[in-house]
Amino acid sequence: MPNAIMLRPLAFLGCSLLLLGPPVAYVQECPDELLGAWTGALAVDALLTVRVTVIERAPGRYVAEIRSQERSEEVPVWMDGERLRFQSAGLPVAFDGTLSDDGTRIGGFVQHASHIIRVELVEQDGAGARTWVTDWTPLGVREESVCTSTTGPGVSAATSSSAISDFPGSGVMERSVGRNGSSSRRETWVSPSRGDSMRRGTSYRSRCRGWVARSPSHSSECRKMRSRRYRTPLKPPRGSRLQDGWPTAMPSELGLDVGVIREMVRAVVEEEMALTHSVLVARHGTLVVEEYFYGFDRDTWHDMRSASKTVTSTLIGLAVQEGSLEGSGATALQYFPKYRRYANWDERKAEITVRDLLTMSSGLDANDSDPNSVAAEGAYQSQMRQPDWIKLALDAPMIAEPGSQPLYGGANPLILGGIIAEVVEEPVEWFAHRTLLGPLGIEHYKFFMDPTGVVYMGGGLHLRPRDMAKYGQLYLAGGIWRGRRMLSEEWIRESWGKYGRLAPLDRNGHQYGYLWWHHRYQVGDRIIETVEARGMGGQYIFVVPSLELVAVITSGNYRTGKTRQPEEILRRFILPAALSAPSAR
Repeated sequence: MPNAIMLRPLAFLGCSLLLLGPPVAYVQECPDELLGAWTGALAVDALLTVRVTVIERAPGRYVAEIRSQERSEEVPVWMDGERLRFQSAGLPVAFDGTLSDDGTRIGGFVQHASHIIRVELVEQDGAGARTWVTDWTPLGVREESVCTSTTGPGVSAATSSSAISDFPGSGVMERSVGRNGSSSRRETWVSPSRGDSMRRGTSYRSRCRGWVARSPSHSSECRKMRSRRYRTPLKPPRGSRLQDGWPTAMPSELGLDVGVIREMVRAVVEEEMALTHSVLVARHGTLVVEEYFYGFDRDTWHDMRSASKTVTSTLIGLAVQEGSLEGSGATALQYFPKYRRYANWDERKAEITVRDLLTMSSGLDANDSDPNSVAAEGAYQSQMRQPDWIKLALDAPMIAEPGSQPLYGGANPLILGGIIAEVVEEPVEWFAHRTLLGPLGIEHYKFFMDPTGVVYMGGGLHLRPRDMAKYGQLYLAGGIWRGRRMLSEEWIRESWGKYGRLAPLDRNGHQYGYLWWHHRYQVGDRIIETVEARGMGGQYIFVVPSLELVAVITSGNYRTGKTRQPEEILRRFILPAALSAPSAR
């Protein structure tokens, strides 16, 4: 199937299919009753897909072909130790990879603009010279879909202007609906990769027909999402076998009440729990719920936002485990000898430890909730004078004693990412793949980079929800994934300590760990404790040790005031479904 781009739900009159490519006229065929959520596929294969081919011209001598819609080029491949590297002369694309032991794959990273994308080139049979190929897109998806939400029945004269993306807005649409049902649009598209121009359109008419299940077959028609009977987690396509490490079963086989899960699906489909993109639940190490909405599917990466911060704490633990880092008690500034001096010098800066950064209690003026904070995430990401964000954060004034008060600020994991970059003997993305993501069987993902080319550890990691669930399961199982010890139990216990209440976001008096959130839910007469990774817009990984359960919920609630809606889904549906089992009572 062709690639497609996701446009997030918006409210307007009527139903439409939004096309990339030349303007095309269609006849309006929408039904009178338009209330509900609609999805439809957008083909972007020709527009955004880049084919990368590596060819071995002679033993140990390679060239690379980079082919996009607009250009095709052949570039030399040079060897950097064991690594094959090349870059485009005309596109912001570079590659760094290694040949697998059996020679059938080249695994590595494509750097595209400010993103690092994990890809695999697979050897092609019958190509003459040895050839490895992959198709990739800056969006990192195989297919996504348009999602629109209508506001009323019928079609009437109206004019509206709406934002049509995730966060920040990736486009603006102006739409006029005529009395006869025809419509026209002008739109400017900017991709979710934060700045890649996609298309500046003119106008066209739209078409919509049919009422189908909420999981569309991805054709070019609008589809109304409707609930249906619950099923087991999605099976792989016919003729293939999904081997990502997850065994699956029906919820009832692992003690979850299917009726409650079905009610959860209904609440999402009928928009009671609007803009929920996925819900996955694993019980006792088995995936028992896997639901996708609004055109998302199991192959679609999701921006984890600040849930990525929690992964940073894991990488710190792995660096400690390998002996590259002294431990959480090590002072931070010793790892930045390249900085000869600091602005706003305060002797307390020399006392900031790795633990202080992990608990967001560095004492630096890094408060993401305060627009005037010197090292707030919005401040260092929006300025142009200092490309080294880590130096900018360490230059910020001290406003508290190190370790005294957890204060939510992305500068803390940002600095931790800089420490990882200084102590490991490989780029951070390679370290993350070798020690964490690769062993979890995660081969496709995307990192965001800071302006200096270092992976940004304050957010922006894109993973599939199934892979997010693996990460939660690793912690639930005490650092073991599929029989392999990856992370020490000591580090997990230390990470899940309770080090204080996180200001100013704490609303429940709950404690904060090493970039993990602690939470407590009351379900009937039971109090259930969880440990959570959380991201803006409703990106959650829930670990529930007392119920041997992991849940992942991804969402698009960036401007709706419902960032914490996944907590309500867990409390109302997932926990009650698990507590219905006799063993849980």
